[in-house]
Amino acid sequence: MSLKEYLRGRVSEEELKRVVRSFEIIGDVVIINLPDELLHIKDLIVEAILSKHKHVKTILRKVGEVSGEFRVARYEVLHGGETETIAKEFGCRFLVDPTKVYYSSRLSSERERIARMVKEGERVLVMFAGVGPYAIVIAKLAKPKEVVGVELNPKAVEYFRRNVKMNKVEDIVKVYEGDVREVVPKLEGTFDRILMPAPYSAESFVYLVRDKIKKGGFVHYYTFAGEEEEKTLPEKVKKLFKENGMIVDVLKVRECGSFAPRVYRYVVDLRVSAKIGKRN
Repeated sequence: MSLKEYLRGRVSEEELKRVVRSFEIIGDVVIINLPDELLHIKDLIVEAILSKHKHVKTILRKVGEVSGEFRVARYEVLHGGETETIAKEFGCRFLVDPTKVYYSSRLSSERERIARMVKEGERVLVMFAGVGPYAIVIAKLAKPKEVVGVELNPKAVEYFRRNVKMNKVEDIVKVYEGDVREVVPKLEGTFDRILMPAPYSAESFVYLVRDKIKKGGFVHYYTFAGEEEEKTLPEKVKKLFKENGMIVDVLKVRECGSFAPRVYRYVVDLRVSAKIGKRN
């Protein structure tokens, strides 16, 4: 039984129309979007969720979008209280607290997609690595030589290190704490593949890629765009990379989640075919 089916007959039709159909489950924590005008039926919504998902211990209401340098959303507790949990995906386990770090279970299929593209022996860099989901899924599902993850949020780095140990990938995944602008230029050598899973700000960090990607290497660039921009996105991204000293071929543009009405998260898969002089 869906949330709306459970509530039908218990709330008015007008209220029912405003109930968001889906919610996110991270381990035993549920995150829902509940507008202020429906707060008076929150107990019914909690009851509906718990009736279907009996393992859930905590239900959070999102009250602020992802923001700040640590990319964390704001929540209020509707049920329970313990916000640290263990999320599972593709044989991996991630200790995470969504109130302190960014993590989305809705990106699990995208992480698997990337991991399946990684060839044996690749050296991979994950910028904005969070608690390590991309890095660890790649280490577990592919056969990379090394996966380097860089993360700024100290709490996320703490979870990242614990998750590396929990998933037994210490020999493959290396964790670096700090700002990518300071850490990435100091990393030794170059990479076969670079991930930029920060759609809010990845554009500002493209300049870091040029000296760290091998010629012929792959970049997975994430960004937000309106659905009307999808057709122009490849040329926009090619121009952005050219301005930062790289000629790239766009291999694929894929929608991987919504952000707002008619605004989506996109990933652009790129191959760097040449490096040129940077723009002054």
